[in-house]
Amino acid sequence: MKNGLVVVAPLAIDPDALAKGAGSVAAVFAAFTAAAGAVYVLNDWLDRDRDRLHPEKRHRPLASGRIGGTGALLLAALCLAVLATCLLLVPPAAAGLVGAYLVVNLAYCLWLKHQPLVDVSIVALGFALRVAAGSAAAGVPYSSYLLICVYCSCLLLSLGKRRHELALHAAVGEAHRHRPALQHYSVGLLDSLMMVMLATTVISYALFTQGGLFSRHPLLATLTLPFAVFAGARYLQLVVVHDTGGEPGRDLSRDHAMLLNAALWLGLLIIGATT
Repeated sequence: MKNGLVVVAPLAIDPDALAKGAGSVAAVFAAFTAAAGAVYVLNDWLDRDRDRLHPEKRHRPLASGRIGGTGALLLAALCLAVLATCLLLVPPAAAGLVGAYLVVNLAYCLWLKHQPLVDVSIVALGFALRVAAGSAAAGVPYSSYLLICVYCSCLLLSLGKRRHELALHAAVGEAHRHRPALQHYSVGLLDSLMMVMLATTVISYALFTQGGLFSRHPLLATLTLPFAVFAGARYLQLVVVHDTGGEPGRDLSRDHAMLLNAALWLGLLIIGATT
């Protein structure tokens, strides 16, 4: 789901370019999947002791002991081999962005994940790099507003995840044992930052829709804005009122209101792309 962001820019800016560069975009998708896989293996190995303190993460293969160090090493090596192969099939700019993702996330695993605010920023940056790499693979121009929108929306999701973790462990006073950076956060701070990110996401989305596919349909662009606002507001409701947000992708994909909103939103986007 996360790596599907590589097709966002081509679809939103120039669908014809996506059709022409489908092979290159697919290779970038596979490269990010392999790079993320290698990063996750390393991260889960380093965090296996802390994950055992988490009510859900303790069931992960490394934390639970179902897979040992040898199995993890073999999987990471396989991911890196796939990554190296895929990078030979994509434009240099896209390969550079995938490489930047790998380097930044290695730094995240080894150190940056323990630095408050930096940790969530790195996670959001990874999603923006996916979108930028998709643009490079398809040969479409970069959209600053789209990149800002993706970065801020993913930062919003990351902040919501931290809020969920903080609230989950606060009752027993051991949030920092699972994630040391949590001792530098508070629910009030995270709520304030989430509001800022929601506002920035909506504004950047509104600015993005004034061009690209919607340049010929300004009214249609305006009609999509309420769906973007509802998506952000619904996410805040899920996190603050319903105490979800620990797994944003899973939580959002299971929420009926969010799915209906996404379907209607997508319908308008398709109309804008085909007319």
